[in-house]
Amino acid sequence: MTPVKATPTRTYGGQTGDERLAQRRDDLATAAFALVAEHGWRRLTIETLCRAAGLNKRYFYESFGSLDAVIAAVTTRLADEAIAVTLAAIRPDDPADVVARRAVGAFVAHLTDDPRRARVLFGAVPAGDAAAGHRAAAIRQVITTVATHGRELHDLPAGPVIDLSAAMLVGGTSQAVLDWLDGELDYPREAFVDDLVALWQVIGDAASARARGR
Repeated sequence: MTPVKATPTRTYGGQTGDERLAQRRDDLATAAFALVAEHGWRRLTIETLCRAAGLNKRYFYESFGSLDAVIAAVTTRLADEAIAVTLAAIRPDDPADVVARRAVGAFVAHLTDDPRRARVLFGAVPAGDAAAGHRAAAIRQVITTVATHGRELHDLPAGPVIDLSAAMLVGGTSQAVLDWLDGELDYPREAFVDDLVALWQVIGDAASARARGR
């Protein structure tokens, strides 16, 4: 089912129709995030989502055509937020080691300050193939950003080795963050970040050398 086109356009309560529609969509996505963080994707239904958001089904279909569309919105927003926070922490004139420390530190802090972010984006088991595809696409956004900035930082040519190293770094870091949150890696966050930064630098330097050697 496709989303129902919004019809109200007049201002009400200080908001236009489009603003109210955007607010309802955001409320539904926020409620979905909270529900999935607590119960997982498999228990998410339109009924529970509307109840949590305080909206009826009409407003759900006004914004989303299906639960898959909600999953796409939630995972995309989580990826966008993580990318934005990470990029905001670095400056173009920073040396490579400072970029690594600032970027990894900001990324880890963002995911662990509110552990639900890491658990929903990287840890929650998708409810089906479509949901898994949406989450994979969101994670791919993060990987692509890392690869792009890695090439720019080290002035590297296009090639698969940087994409490969970015996938390894993001995938490994996300799993490490989940393990840290679960207590499997039992040490302070500052030391955890220090070790991650060191590993990012080792892998980044090796990938850069290999890319230049081809």
